[in-house]
Amino acid sequence: MAWGFTEDGERVLLSVMLGMRESYEDWQALGRDLIARGLPAPMLIVADGAPGLIKAIEQCWPASDRQRCCVHRARNLYSKLPERERERVKRAYWQALDDAINEGDAKRGLRALVEELEKDGFATAAKCLADDLDALVVHLRYPPRHRRRWRSTNLLERSLGEVKRRTKVMGRFPGEDSCLTLVWAVLDLLITHETNGIRFTQLDRQRLNHARYTDTEHTTQEMTEEATAA
Repeated sequence: MAWGFTEDGERVLLSVMLGMRESYEDWQALGRDLIARGLPAPMLIVADGAPGLIKAIEQCWPASDRQRCCVHRARNLYSKLPERERERVKRAYWQALDDAINEGDAKRGLRALVEELEKDGFATAAKCLADDLDALVVHLRYPPRHRRRWRSTNLLERSLGEVKRRTKVMGRFPGEDSCLTLVWAVLDLLITHETNGIRFTQLDRQRLNHARYTDTEHTTQEMTEEATAA
């Protein structure tokens, strides 16, 4: 499934396709279908860490920013720690992201946590956090008031939860088309009418348009200054 935002901040369902366990080939097929239908390269793609999905994103939209879901990464991290350590690491992880005013700031905080985990003997957890770390902080390139919304796939996950609630009572579908029809109807209704808390002001649109045509380092510095001034 793929969905996105219009310039006014409205969510739009873009595509729903059948696939086999999130394989690269299936994600690539979805990407190529969107491109063939006229979808321009997105500025930002938020996704989990599925290898097939990441590979398809890099092939279909190599110039787009890719934000790795911070919530998925957090869950992966906690699962590799003893229960007694999870709350401490959880606080440090989210503090590194919440207190950061730019990408470099967040990366320093997360790398410090990686070093701390290694020092404490939690090598597996340290490796988990270090993997694809740069993609965890991409949301900090964008307008401050939207960053927390754009650093995870939570909005998508809530939509999928509603789909599961509707489909699990069906038992068996007579065919693939009937399944897709129901899934599409549920998602379209939910995404079209649900309040998601994201609205783009004229200033937001100006910043995003500016970011699209400006080098990342310069844009990040400007947004940092704006966030500091605010």
